[in-house]
Amino acid sequence: MKKRLRVLVVFVLFSASLFAQSGNNRMASVGLSMSPFDKTEALFTPYYINGRFFFSDFAARLSIGTSMLISSDQEDDASSVKNTAQLDLRPGIEYHIGASQQAIPFIGIDLVYAMRNNNMNSAVGAPISGAWSITDFEGNRGYYALGFNLVGGGDYFISGGSFFVGTEIGLEFLSYKYSEIKWNDQVVIPSSKKNQFRLSLNSAIRLGVAF
Repeated sequence: MKKRLRVLVVFVLFSASLFAQSGNNRMASVGLSMSPFDKTEALFTPYYINGRFFFSDFAARLSIGTSMLISSDQEDDASSVKNTAQLDLRPGIEYHIGASQQAIPFIGIDLVYAMRNNNMNSAVGAPISGAWSITDFEGNRGYYALGFNLVGGGDYFISGGSFFVGTEIGLEFLSYKYSEIKWNDQVVIPSSKKNQFRLSLNSAIRLGVAF
């Protein structure tokens, strides 16, 4: 029994020494986050450009998501044009749990600032600002949002090299202020506020390179 205990102690100490020597010695990383759970036509829609700067067992991180869209609404009226401008900024910090050259498991927190500005112009009708419709604006209304996101995930470095694939999920709390909706400069839907707590899967798949 004592012999087995000594062997176990030696094994634990040896494993701990290897674990301690195998920390992540990379300085920074850049990558893309995407999700197969998005409702767009593309299966994997890029959401964020990610950057990290590593120090000790931590990393400062920044995720930037943006989109600019001008599209003709051919279903209703070929002369109608929908416009959207969207920005999502997420600075944060993550803590690495037993990072190595092969993998980096982490937990962290991001601050969130997001905005979306939508409008529709038509050659045959009055313009709409704040959304794409004055009756069916669910999912396309403009907003400003502030909050935070608690994240957890991990990155696996292919053959211990520079390229990695990973996953991340989050629990985010956001406070929204929705835009007022105007039709021909007349307010038809006033501004409103809403708090939301939800599971975030926008970064379910991560691809990138570290150096």
